[in-house]
Amino acid sequence: MSGDQGLLKRINRMAIVRHVKASPGLERGNLAELTGLADSTVSVLVRELIDEGWLRADTSSGNRGAGRRPQVLTIDTTRLALLGAEVGVDYIAVAACNIQGEILFTRMVDYRHEGVERSVRDTSALVAEARAQMVADERLPLGVGVGLPGMVALDGTLRLAPNVGWRDVAMTPLLAEALRESGCGELPVFVLNDANAGALSEHVFGGPDATRSLVFLSSGQGIGAGIILDSGPHLGSEGLAGEVGHGIIEPGGLRCSCGRQGCVETRVSQRAISRMVTEHDEPVLSVEELGSRLERGDEAVARALRAAGVHLGLMVHNLLVAVDPAVVVLGGPLSRLGLLVDTALETVRRLAGDSPYHHGAVRTSRFGVNAGVVGAAASVLDHLLHPFAREAAAAR
Repeated sequence: MSGDQGLLKRINRMAIVRHVKASPGLERGNLAELTGLADSTVSVLVRELIDEGWLRADTSSGNRGAGRRPQVLTIDTTRLALLGAEVGVDYIAVAACNIQGEILFTRMVDYRHEGVERSVRDTSALVAEARAQMVADERLPLGVGVGLPGMVALDGTLRLAPNVGWRDVAMTPLLAEALRESGCGELPVFVLNDANAGALSEHVFGGPDATRSLVFLSSGQGIGAGIILDSGPHLGSEGLAGEVGHGIIEPGGLRCSCGRQGCVETRVSQRAISRMVTEHDEPVLSVEELGSRLERGDEAVARALRAAGVHLGLMVHNLLVAVDPAVVVLGGPLSRLGLLVDTALETVRRLAGDSPYHHGAVRTSRFGVNAGVVGAAASVLDHLLHPFAREAAAAR
């Protein structure tokens, strides 16, 4: 029973935070009406949240005649921190932000993965650096989210990361132990797919178009989709939803790193574009190199980006029709290549034809290159703000 009471209190506390986050300037009486809680309960919970650094109270400037002016509540951005890490195919990035998504610390390093244990240790060392900076700034880190380049099950197991060669790795306990050894203590750890992290960057910290439904397409060495439906992440029955890069668009086509033939990634990925430019599988040209060659007028790069852009636009069109999101967000390293994005957008417009339906917005990420790592940090807040929903998903 005590466990149920503890969960109920967490639900009520976070309901208050969600309402204030959505509508800054609410008063305690407003919160009692919105939550259905007694005035006395709201007062106690609000006081706790103020003491812990979630909320701040300011005296209203409104004119209500004589008497004591009421206090309005806003999110306190000065005392708490969220940590995020992104394990990319050829880089590791870390960031810290406040609970409104403002970046306080960020670092990205080029990286060549070998064994998973080494990569986890090095990632944890970077997280420890970000945590130490937050502690020095007198902020309390609430947890760390880690975005991974592969299929992540609901229990935090990395099922498959074909582009780095990892399979069936229990990442959550592995990361928790490495973080303890790095001096982070018992920091809560949340593991997720990198595209789902990108989706959460928009959903948790973005604008109103990303609140209820969106698809975030993360394109780089691979391509995946993070999906938000009905105001929450759509993870699928095992947590593996959104692996659009391994849908088949060319039966019997080129072999993909996942073992199938003709996957989307064989036509829309950094490796695919590099192969079209150099006619070789190795080395894979970096996004920076592709961009530099394009600026110098390299027609082979331009042709490759246009070809990949057409396939990307085809994928976006099919997602608009299948999922009907309010917005499709293009993110990941390849989204920095304007010709690829412009070709995809033009393809979406062309494929829409004269149909009056499925015209959701398509745009690039608000957080640019930091979308994945900010979204990983956002996963911490998402779990805290929705304790019942996220624990129920984990229990499944």
